[in-house]
Amino acid sequence: MQLIKLSSILVLCIVLNNSKAQVSGPACQGKFPDLITDICYDCMFPIVIAGLPIGLSANLDDYDTGASKSPICSCSSNLSIGIPSSFWEPMYMVDTTNVAGCMPLLGGVQINPPTNSAENGSTVVTNTQIGGHVKAAFLQLNEYINPVMTTLGIISDNPCLDSRGFDTPYVSWADPTWNDDTLAMILTPYAYPFAGIPSIAAEAPDAIAATTGFGLEQLFWTAGAWGSMYPVTGNVSTANTPEQISHLLIARIFAKLHAAGVQQTSAGKIAQASCGSLGVPEFLMDKRQYKTNRTFPFPDNLCTPISRPLVLQEVGAAAPIYKDYGYFIFKKKDCCSAVAGLTSGIQ
Repeated sequence: MQLIKLSSILVLCIVLNNSKAQVSGPACQGKFPDLITDICYDCMFPIVIAGLPIGLSANLDDYDTGASKSPICSCSSNLSIGIPSSFWEPMYMVDTTNVAGCMPLLGGVQINPPTNSAENGSTVVTNTQIGGHVKAAFLQLNEYINPVMTTLGIISDNPCLDSRGFDTPYVSWADPTWNDDTLAMILTPYAYPFAGIPSIAAEAPDAIAATTGFGLEQLFWTAGAWGSMYPVTGNVSTANTPEQISHLLIARIFAKLHAAGVQQTSAGKIAQASCGSLGVPEFLMDKRQYKTNRTFPFPDNLCTPISRPLVLQEVGAAAPIYKDYGYFIFKKKDCCSAVAGLTSGIQ
């Protein structure tokens, strides 16, 4: 955790002092998302309060965690009871780029980190062992904490909402494992048995399940139509489209942060009973708890669970002028809003 915070402070300092720095290589594109018009707030739905669904949106992408069916809930932390709620909170932003030090969702700020040319991303055509050709890619990635509901002040003093300030907890160019598959597998040794054929075989059923719903929790080692979840690096062995590459890296970075113990889950009965905005630790990520919404280079107004085929998202998004991509990430949240005055009455 301290390393994550240190990298965050380092990035912010570099941005402040080098925002006008000129560096060689590809240009950095970007735009800070308009929090009013660029984000698809329909992705917050469906909302369930005290077991009653509130359907104010055409978006019905949701899965049952079993946490919000009852009209009441309890908090294990302070022995209180309250009202359960379930919704999808916009909490994170993630951007992908082929320029180390480029931060598209910070307005296209390009800093000058101590990297070499090999750390700039690219897409190449390689020869496979069976004599065919396949595209492979490597991209850099930045993750930001941006709890927009708190930022905009739409709902105040709600224990269910993330109240953290804007932060940059992860930048891939500062991670020595991001471009080294072997080194990255040390963090996730359980992924070794699922490499190769087991991974490829699991992609089809996972993608089919996610087409009209969510990927299969049991198939944690695959991201369905996006590709293999492991290794959790920026190396993509099968690169079909920019959207597929970017979405796969989003799935991988959250899987990596969960494995490292710095990412928690806010979905499920245990997370609800914690009565905290961040939830509880989850080292093996349940991929169903995340949905993406592209905001750069232009909004897609779609809510995309991990593993879902990207036919609609790719429309118009693969033009040669588009090199960098940015997304808002919605996270499933089961929460218990404690009722004031009852804590002291429970023994």
